[in-house]
Amino acid sequence: MQNSNIWLKIYVMRSFFLCAILASGCATYKAQVTQKPSWEDTSGLLRNVQGDVKNLSLQQIKEDLILKSSKITTLRANIDITLTTPDAKAPLRCNGLILYQNPNHLRAMGSKLATTLFDMYSDERKFYLYIPIENKVYTGSSNAFHKIEVLGINIFPGDMAYLFNHREILEGYEPVIETWPFYWLLHLMEAKETNINLKGNLLIDRINADIFRCELFEPDGAVRLQILFTNYVSMAGCKVPQRIDVRWPKYDTTLNIIFSDVILNKKLDPKVFSFAKSEGVEVITLD
Repeated sequence: MQNSNIWLKIYVMRSFFLCAILASGCATYKAQVTQKPSWEDTSGLLRNVQGDVKNLSLQQIKEDLILKSSKITTLRANIDITLTTPDAKAPLRCNGLILYQNPNHLRAMGSKLATTLFDMYSDERKFYLYIPIENKVYTGSSNAFHKIEVLGINIFPGDMAYLFNHREILEGYEPVIETWPFYWLLHLMEAKETNINLKGNLLIDRINADIFRCELFEPDGAVRLQILFTNYVSMAGCKVPQRIDVRWPKYDTTLNIIFSDVILNKKLDPKVFSFAKSEGVEVITLD
């Protein structure tokens, strides 16, 4: 009988310690939180925005956005680029320089290991993309997608104007506003006779009144373009994002740009936006 009591005590103690270990494990274990992609997680983009919420009318918001765009007449910055596209075996990463002049003049150069990979010029009508290793220049309309086989990428040069000129997004549309606790959602509507079509959305934080997300739609309602603007800084009386992420869902293509050494509103030589064909360079016109 005494042995039975001893074994019973041992069994109870073992059970107690086992339960304690399990309880301790359950208390300290935390299920892994799956973070949504930044394209979906709007709250994540607002996480670092600090300050008091503003109450502005739709007209005040429009005027503020157009004023901010008009203040940026030129921009020069160093850039780190990551381009991801299905046709490329791996993301294309490089650094370079970007030059912008309001409203739609843009030049971007990318290099890696001291070798120039590309040099692109674009305006509201045409673009030129020079690939030194091929000694070829690709050209075509700015407002269409083009596939550059040698780089395995798709590009839409006309969309680059939206990175700095928000007036381009607002013009021609009648916004309808939704007010949320920490941001405004502007629906960009286009009225045609008896039809009213949703052409895009702008999400603007209610603290600094900065655009942090832009979406533009295809005629069938599919998302054509998404742009995320983050890490805004103030300089020369302007607000500029230090990071811009661009996505074309239909082509599963993303472009991530990080800016540094930004210089605003310094006069740029017009020649930097003019393409001059060098002798021996082959020009290929894209449809």
